[in-house]
Amino acid sequence: ENYLNKCDAKDESSKKVAKIKSGTINTVIITNTPLSSSALIETYAIAVEAKCRACSDHGVRCSKDGMSLAQGTGTDCCVLISPTISTLSNDDKGGNRKMHFVEHAGKHCLFAEIVGQTVHESTSEAIMINIQNMHGSYLRYKLKSYLKAIISLLNGSRPCVPPRPMMPVPGAPLPIIFMGIFTVFLVYFAPLQENASVLLAAVAWDRYLAEPPVTVHPVVLAGNCISAILARVPDHVFKNSFLGFGFGVLFMVFMLTFFISGGWLFLESLDFLSACVRSMSFGYFNGMLQEAVNLSTWATKVLLLKSTFSLQLLCTIALQMAKFLEREQIDEARMQLSWLCSRDPSQLKSPELAAGTLESLSENLSDGFVAPLFWYVVLGPLGALGYRIANTLDSRVGYRGKFEWFGKPSARFDDVINLIPARVTALLLVLAAYCVKGTSPMNGLIVAWKESTKCESPNAGWPMACFSGLLGVRLEKPGAYSLGREGSQPCSKDIRAGYIVAQFSGGIALIVAVIFLQFC
Repeated sequence: ENYLNKCDAKDESSKKVAKIKSGTINTVIITNTPLSSSALIETYAIAVEAKCRACSDHGVRCSKDGMSLAQGTGTDCCVLISPTISTLSNDDKGGNRKMHFVEHAGKHCLFAEIVGQTVHESTSEAIMINIQNMHGSYLRYKLKSYLKAIISLLNGSRPCVPPRPMMPVPGAPLPIIFMGIFTVFLVYFAPLQENASVLLAAVAWDRYLAEPPVTVHPVVLAGNCISAILARVPDHVFKNSFLGFGFGVLFMVFMLTFFISGGWLFLESLDFLSACVRSMSFGYFNGMLQEAVNLSTWATKVLLLKSTFSLQLLCTIALQMAKFLEREQIDEARMQLSWLCSRDPSQLKSPELAAGTLESLSENLSDGFVAPLFWYVVLGPLGALGYRIANTLDSRVGYRGKFEWFGKPSARFDDVINLIPARVTALLLVLAAYCVKGTSPMNGLIVAWKESTKCESPNAGWPMACFSGLLGVRLEKPGAYSLGREGSQPCSKDIRAGYIVAQFSGGIALIVAVIFLQFC
């Protein structure tokens, strides 16, 4: 008995269609025998699994993540049509008999096997026709598919922040890790100056690999050192303006001297070790051992530089904020904002959360990426390390309140060392906006020039005002500043646009820095 009729909508005229766009995979199954309630559910599940198997067999890739295989789209439809079950039906002689129906459709039943095989074959045939019409040949389709996967790899690790705030940070997928290691090795063997290769490798590390271990992370060590010292300073020092300012200067000088001299001693030790190995003879293994020591020394310098900046983590957190706002998960978005800034998010609504994200994204692009690169180009690895320590000091004590006078030297020093990087960041944002549709680069430049002084900080207003203008949104903090008054309230769409602009800005900054290091 035939349990299934396969419906094909593929006649000769449909095969002559020249070009079609990719769309949904809709499956229609019609049976000529009734199915019980459980059999309906099992048959539907088998059909969906068979469609997913067909997509996997042909390597159909997800449009959002080229590293993942697609299992259909969000608008796919699967329809199962079967006669209804009637308990009795009349036979030809006028008597009564029970109607036949399928009671179970588990994977080990013949009916389920027929359904799965038919749906798989029909979906595979439809995918092949689609591939032929869209790409011309299966080989061209596979090459494009691999290219899409490579582009997705180049985008870096996703996600590199917890799916929910305060959860453990997930590790990067293995393909991303291998891509990162391969890129770092590729940079090592490239014909570049050492400072240029170290910078390129550090940015590749930031994009693909995890942060350095917390136990040896210079920023974490500096934070712990600051906390230990503050716990031992008497309260009357903070309350007295003269004592607070004086001890604040000594504290800042001590921290900078301690970590910069420690970094210098560490780098000199690496160079000394490398020189010792080069002067020694190890027979047959001499070349291999020297190359291993050189690589280890170079990789350690890469890791040290990487610890002074972070772009990928910043951008990924912003993307996650956009996801929370799109799904109206306001509580999660409020918790997530704590990753970006110290503002109290408990009463913030969606537009205010989006504004806070954009403000932090633009300001931290300057503080967390452009400025370290700037000081690395000017003063080398110790310049980047010194900047990061000074910026950490400002973030810990450089604000009004208990540490106002004690932290004022750190705050003012941070203002001085960010004067040029903040304005360079605004210029980079304008240049990057020319590569992103829907942005207004010239408006960003105009708003930055006119409204950057509205912020209390002499530097933060430049990237924030520029972001406000080129995205056409209003960024404001009640009682503090309002940038881009003529703009609209920001939303998750603006965060995604800002993310792209920030990535392009970082790329331009990297290219310029490498050119300076290589040729100047």
